[in-house]
Amino acid sequence: MTTLIGQSPAFTRLRNALSMVAATDVGVLLLGEPGTGKETLAREIHACSARRDGRFGVFACTGAPPGALDRCVSALAQEGPATLYLDEVGELNAADQARLLHLIVEQDAARDGSRSGSGLRIVAASALDLDRLVQQGAFRRDLYLRLCVVPLEVPPLRDRALDIPALTQHFIATAAGRHRLDPPRLKSGAERLLRRYTWPGNLRELANLCERLVILLPGTEVGPENLPGEVVRGAPQSETDIGFSLPPHGIDLNDLEAELIRQALSLAGGNKSRAARLLGLSRDTLLYRLQKHLIAG
Repeated sequence: MTTLIGQSPAFTRLRNALSMVAATDVGVLLLGEPGTGKETLAREIHACSARRDGRFGVFACTGAPPGALDRCVSALAQEGPATLYLDEVGELNAADQARLLHLIVEQDAARDGSRSGSGLRIVAASALDLDRLVQQGAFRRDLYLRLCVVPLEVPPLRDRALDIPALTQHFIATAAGRHRLDPPRLKSGAERLLRRYTWPGNLRELANLCERLVILLPGTEVGPENLPGEVVRGAPQSETDIGFSLPPHGIDLNDLEAELIRQALSLAGGNKSRAARLLGLSRDTLLYRLQKHLIAG
């Protein structure tokens, strides 16, 4: 796993898990916000697996026309061991969900007793809360269980602040090479703002910004004045401007935490990943606190 950039604790844990998963043929479900690099991680799993010499196919599930999934699977299956990456698998329509389930059952049956690396491996990804979709009847439970042998949470960029300098350097160098321009150099003030920004668009947003800087400011020094307004304005508020004051009679912190979690779930329409973002938590931490406070998800 040498092509993945980042040394933050959250990303290091994920990279270690990917290394173990790549050595197997089990189903992998990558969960995380849009723009977090799920396809790059899926490609890394393929590159480090026994099927690395086979094809890596990508199927966009959102708005897929009838028959497109069958055609994609047929094309890959004819070329020997391969990996199929399903982007936003939660968007699959009911008919394609049934076809995918049938395919996975067939693949699992064929793989029993055969050597590792044969057939078609499925790596799926979703920014949607698939567990909630299952509860709502919008996603097949049997398919979810087949896909979710190993679920991996991909951390958002705001949880990887330590990785932002290295990622910024990588994206600038890549864009400079692609456009044949001299890379700009970031001043310390600009670097600090990049580390403090919450990056709602995650890696994709950072990569876009780096490319913009390369095109507009090649070979120059980039200061805070050269950064977009949302990055400058996105710096954390001062500690005295948090919008809450402790009342003189005090509070019950557990009750307050439980109430804030309920409000976040309500604002997010029940989407746990979105609720976690509203609270500044990872999804795993939110799930733990839901259990702690006996709150139904």
